[in-house]
Amino acid sequence: MYKVRALLIAEKPSLMRDIERVYKRMQLPYTIEFASFVGHVVELKEPHEYKKEWKKWDLAVLPMMPERYEFRVKKTAYKVYKELEQKLKTGRYDFVINACDAGMEGENIFYSFYKKVGCKLPVKRFWTSQTTDSAVHKALTNLLDDNDVLIRNLRNAAMYRMIFDWLIGLNLTRVATVKGGRTIKVGRVMTPTLAIVVQRELEIRNFKPEPYAQIELQLPEMTALWFDPIQNTNKIQPDKVQEIVARITETALVKEVKTERKAWPAPQLHSLLELQKEANKFYGFTSAMTLKIAQSLYEKKLITYPRTESKHLPTAFAQNIAAHLEAVGTLDEYQAVASDILGNKANIARVSASRRYVDDKKLTDHHAITVTDVKIGRKKLTEAESKVYHLICKRLLAIFLPAYTFDKTTVILQSGGELFKQTGNTIIEKGYTTLYEAFRKKGEHPLPALQVDQLLPIEDVRVLAKMTEPPPRYTDSTLLDAMFHAGRFVEDAQLQRILKDAEGIGTSATRAEIMEKLLTIGMLARQGKALAATDFGIDVIASLDNHDVVSPILTAVWSKKLKDIVDGELNATTFYREMLTFVEETTARMKALQMEVAEKEIVVVGRCPLCKEPVIEGFRAYTCQNKACKFAISKVLMKGKVTPTDAKKLLTGKETREIRFTWKSGKKGKARLKLAEGKLEFIF
Repeated sequence: MYKVRALLIAEKPSLMRDIERVYKRMQLPYTIEFASFVGHVVELKEPHEYKKEWKKWDLAVLPMMPERYEFRVKKTAYKVYKELEQKLKTGRYDFVINACDAGMEGENIFYSFYKKVGCKLPVKRFWTSQTTDSAVHKALTNLLDDNDVLIRNLRNAAMYRMIFDWLIGLNLTRVATVKGGRTIKVGRVMTPTLAIVVQRELEIRNFKPEPYAQIELQLPEMTALWFDPIQNTNKIQPDKVQEIVARITETALVKEVKTERKAWPAPQLHSLLELQKEANKFYGFTSAMTLKIAQSLYEKKLITYPRTESKHLPTAFAQNIAAHLEAVGTLDEYQAVASDILGNKANIARVSASRRYVDDKKLTDHHAITVTDVKIGRKKLTEAESKVYHLICKRLLAIFLPAYTFDKTTVILQSGGELFKQTGNTIIEKGYTTLYEAFRKKGEHPLPALQVDQLLPIEDVRVLAKMTEPPPRYTDSTLLDAMFHAGRFVEDAQLQRILKDAEGIGTSATRAEIMEKLLTIGMLARQGKALAATDFGIDVIASLDNHDVVSPILTAVWSKKLKDIVDGELNATTFYREMLTFVEETTARMKALQMEVAEKEIVVVGRCPLCKEPVIEGFRAYTCQNKACKFAISKVLMKGKVTPTDAKKLLTGKETREIRFTWKSGKKGKARLKLAEGKLEFIF
């Protein structure tokens, strides 16, 4: 008797193997064969592949809007594509199972391929936020119908987001490049992100430090600063300091003592944004690095799906949270804490019912990131993976621990008619913060016991000369936060609400990629942990002259529309018609701009060993100026950075300094580089 046969296509080989292993222990009414992508295997065609006249960068042909959008196979995935195409041509299968990541991007990866390959087979959806054996078993047993409303809406939103980004990016990039006289990349999320950093950079460059002073009283067991209660400041103009000091007597009278008890509960569970911010704050990890680590932990079945905007768990998940706590408890450092939590079922029930941590109404495609019920056992983690995994473990344990409770005391003193103030905290209950002792930078400073009308001797009066400081540059953490809270950068209240509803600009999955792209094309630069706008980036934003692509409003409004498609509140066809009208109008507005961008300074690092023409420094490589010559030295080779000094040495026949490289196996080591007949060699 013929048995129904399906082809399951996973997003990555690692997930395919995990699903296949679970499947072999199951009895299903159909047979499954397995295959996998390697991420995206197809992409939208380039403009010239639609029309020959679009190859020429000419304003007259813009905007470019294909009548029908078509895909091409990515060069790096050609072999994978052909193997899958051959499988589908055999006629062996009755349906296909889409086992890409459960989200908008997973739908995009699968259906871009499905359309390109011309497949007509029915599709079932494998949907899970975890890769544990039990979660995979459940997903295989309960495959979703491809016409499920959520799945269909996600697919439509994913496709239109891709098309919209193609239309905005290519049309506006071409206008900006033609009018600006050099390559200027423009993007729906990338350009407003650049504008945020440029605004801060200009504030820093235009900042003029001004002197001010503070007056500090040294009292028994404490200090206090002068303050102005009307202006609510402790800063004094330098010419007023001596006048105030002259009025201060030898004693200070306690005018007011106010103590307020505060209780800070544990923070909510991690969204990807929160995990990226925390990893950057504690360990200096870039947002892209944290996303990569989280994806690796997910594939090792240790954490749930990482590309999530949510900070809440679903009720059904919370009801089985004990198994996840048991997995955390296998780690020596958390054994005692986890054991105490597991021994208090009433507390677990209380937290599981708390809307702060568990709320079905506040879920997005996926719930918050947390550990799975898989014990770490003998799994080998890199140092970076271990750090991120422990952050996720701590956050889960924290929600079951008491709040951090302390008494905040504010004391106001008076001397010679002048007021002075000091605050201090007395810890009542460390609560969940005991998990974070290693990250404490300084201890608490309780004030001595004081009574109103008490007279204190003044031991010393200090005048502190200070200068105002510019705002700090963005770090990965603070820029992620600025992108999420992009409503701060607009004044209109309605637009602020739209940005809040759209959760800022970009998504948790794309914000890191946007930052790295801006760094790669030279519009941003890293200065230690800080991100600075380059002169090029500043010129680009200035030349765009408040075009709507610069404002976060553009991406927020359209992200809200995409969300409405997912929620079934906006028809996809209506969205597409609005999109075409907008692209036409916004391209016309950019054509009307007068753009001036400074020419990029050409830095020559040496002579080409093949054709003897100058080798110049680019964004990604040191390349020969002779376009017919293919000689180039990559700036980043196996995670090792090749500096201009290294390039100069190579081009004069010398060896570089020792550079730290990371091989495909993950092994790290140092080596020098040398050029031999135009090719790089490693010298160990």
